Amino acid sequence: MSLRPYTLISWSVVSVFVIVILASLPTATGRQWNSALPAQFEIRERVAYGSTQLPERAGNCGAEIYQLSEAQTQEIRRNGIAAFPAGLKGPDGLKYGDWANTPMPEDVFQRYVLNTAHPPVGLNCSHGSWEKEWRANAQQAGNYYSTNGKALILLQASELQDNPRYLAAVGYFYNP
Repeated sequence: MSLRPYTLISWSVVSVFVIVILASLPTATGRQWNSALPAQFEIRERVAYGSTQLPERAGNCGAEIYQLSEAQTQEIRRNGIAAFPAGLKGPDGLKYGDWANTPMPEDVFQRYVLNTAHPPVGLNCSHGSWEKEWRANAQQAGNYYSTNGKALILLQASELQDNPRYLAAVGYFYNP
C-alpha cells in the first residue's frame, strides 16, 4: 500500500496546523479561581460558587466556597485561628481586619451574608443550594470571620475537633 504524494502532503499540512493551533491556546496557570483569597490559604479545591450582576451596573456580588488542604486543616485543629496571621492582605491589596468569633454581629451578617432588603449581598447573591448551611455557619459559635470592607472570609472550623476526617472550609463572600 503506497500513499499518494498529495495525501502525504495533506496530512503533513493538517498536522502542522493542529500543532500550531494547540500551541497557541491559552494554558492554565494554576487555580486562578482562588486569586481572591489571601495567599496564606492552602486551597485543595473550590467546591461551590455563584454570583449576581446587580442592577444599574453596580457590579457583582457573590460567594465562593473552598476546601482547605489536609495540612492546613491539621494546623487549624492544633492552633485554631492562630494558624492564620492577623492582617491578611488579599490580592487586591485590601487588608483584612482581625479575626472574630461567630456568631457575627447583625450588621456584618446583613452586609455580607443575608440582606433581607434590596439589593442582595455576598452569600445570598450566589443562589447556591449551600447558602442555608453557610448562613448557619455565620450564626453558629466556633467559626471565625474577617472582613476587608468589600469581602468577608468565613472559616468553618466548628466541627473539626469532633470529626477527624473533615477538612476545613472557607467561604469568601463579596460585594462591589
